[in-house]
Amino acid sequence: MRKGIVLGISILFLGCICAWFAARQRGQVMEVPVISEEKAQDLCDTRAPYAQDESVSLQINGVRAAYVTAEERYYIPKNMEESYWKGTLSASADGESVSVAWLEDVMFRDMEEAISEEHEFRCLIYSDTEYAFVSVLFTGMPVMSIEGEMGEQGTRIAVFDPVLSLSGGYQVEESAAYYNIRGNASKRFEKLGYRVEFFYDDGSEGRDISLLGMRSDNDWQLKAMYSDRSKLRDKLSIELWNEIASLTETQADDGCRMEYLELIINGEYAGLYGLVEPTDYKSLGLDKTSDLIYKMGADEWPDAELFEESEAAQSFTCGGVNIRQADKTYYDGIWTPFRTFWDSGYEMDSEEDLETLYGCIDRQNFIAYHLYYNAIAGMDNRFKNIIYSTVIGADGSYVIRRIPWDQNYSWGDDFETGDDKSVKNIRYNPELATRWLNEEVFRNMMEYDETLPEDMQEVWKTWRSSFLQEDVWINYAREQMDYLTSSGAFARDSRRWPDSENVEGTEEIEEFINTRFSWLDGYLEELAQY
Repeated sequence: MRKGIVLGISILFLGCICAWFAARQRGQVMEVPVISEEKAQDLCDTRAPYAQDESVSLQINGVRAAYVTAEERYYIPKNMEESYWKGTLSASADGESVSVAWLEDVMFRDMEEAISEEHEFRCLIYSDTEYAFVSVLFTGMPVMSIEGEMGEQGTRIAVFDPVLSLSGGYQVEESAAYYNIRGNASKRFEKLGYRVEFFYDDGSEGRDISLLGMRSDNDWQLKAMYSDRSKLRDKLSIELWNEIASLTETQADDGCRMEYLELIINGEYAGLYGLVEPTDYKSLGLDKTSDLIYKMGADEWPDAELFEESEAAQSFTCGGVNIRQADKTYYDGIWTPFRTFWDSGYEMDSEEDLETLYGCIDRQNFIAYHLYYNAIAGMDNRFKNIIYSTVIGADGSYVIRRIPWDQNYSWGDDFETGDDKSVKNIRYNPELATRWLNEEVFRNMMEYDETLPEDMQEVWKTWRSSFLQEDVWINYAREQMDYLTSSGAFARDSRRWPDSENVEGTEEIEEFINTRFSWLDGYLEELAQY
């Protein structure tokens, strides 16, 4: 009886809270009233228009909302899965707080359609003597706004996120920052990728901020995804590698994470981007006082002469390889782990070389990496776009592991050299679904390691019986594409960058998955029996 009374009171209390919350939001959007056209006209009749619209602005949680100058409208993110409103909208004029109201609009009743159809809403901003109308576009995706010159101090970056925030609220972050072009490949295309770094207002470094539900950090990457017409391939690849890495007992093979956002730079719409955590000492759980990260970022192979030149010059670069060392201090022997791996792996010609290689790498990791880039047909991840996470023991021994990054040439997309033979484009190639991919180190391992094919098949079967199933990844691709399209971001990116030739759909990726996984089943079984 007593429990029933307590339960009844609890339900009544919860009902009152919900009723209060609903009543509070009724007639309001982001804590701002919704008024009729007649009411708006009455307010305007007793006021004069602001002399300059530039003096008027909207804020979300006190931070100026992202504004696209050419479109003359603000971009305000809205969580499409929530029927209620989060965040507080306010307005200012000439730096002073003023009143704001939404104009009545039937589309407030169907925000999913309003967002996907890019419906434009209107706000009235007014003081006791002046008024202005502004336009607002609701997007279903977080937004980043950058104000400042690239490569210069004084930049401010704001991020608006009611979708992925760890707090579940309407997260708004605003910070001093620096941004620049990221990656040589990005420079080939008109849509650029960027690296952003957050600072404290006094100019000191290291302001860590958690963004889009990801880790707290001061250093982030913005992937343009220009060459991927689906905008899905990096996302799928990153998630698959993280599934693979979750099966191991070490953090030293963990991949990055990526979430989508829309980017606005100095009032210009820049498009759909992937915000990416860097793969670094923090993400890999490495010891900054001893461990190393080598990054293979270009096609230039190092050799004995180049290694000697780099060591003599105390350089952190050798051919296409760069060292990411925590305190950026060169010391004798800093190239030794990678050079040993290179000499025994790429230059292998005996069982002794194989033994040396296995003494410095994580064999299971190399098997996983080889199967991984075959699963996705990662055409650009066989030799380069590899991070070598190197854990160094107290006795001087070391263990090297491979981790992928920049996996846009994947899931059926292949190189297509242009007429001038200088620019590599990407086109879907269905033949990749039935092609075994190889690279020098693993080819050499196969020659001298008789048990390798059986071990590969065992790992593959484990994956296939758990996370690597066709319906799992097809459904994930569909979910992500639905998010991109229903948010309105995919259409806007397609208009902004028509030469990217975006494809709204997952048919190519689905065709690749349905063929690729089963083909690899048969190939690996034959290889193990050979």
